[in-house]
Amino acid sequence: MCLLALATVTADGRPIVGPVDGIFYRASFHFGSAPDSVRVRHIRKRPQVSATHLPGEHLAVTVHGRAVVIDLAGDEASGFRQTLLDVYLPRYGHDFERLMETSVYARIAAERMFAFAMPPA
Repeated sequence: MCLLALATVTADGRPIVGPVDGIFYRASFHFGSAPDSVRVRHIRKRPQVSATHLPGEHLAVTVHGRAVVIDLAGDEASGFRQTLLDVYLPRYGHDFERLMETSVYARIAAERMFAFAMPPA
């Protein structure tokens, strides 16, 4: 799990940025949110997003693309579902399973991705 600053777009084109838990799974950033959140409402109407993982001055990864909602109950999402359980069950226990079932998860289908890394001094 890594922290992402995720930007969605309002109907009048304004960006809105907020933090999400990011999971880098099979070469794509994934994230979740509450089904009634502003973020999910934006994504359902305008899937264009940008996200940045910025753990410190030494590394930055930015992705621009589309948020693609994932059906966690589908067979194609079984590996991602297991990854979520592997990451969050040790942290939050079985309460996470109930939260996972009520959340909306999406993958960022990258159109552009940029990285910056500063070598150690």
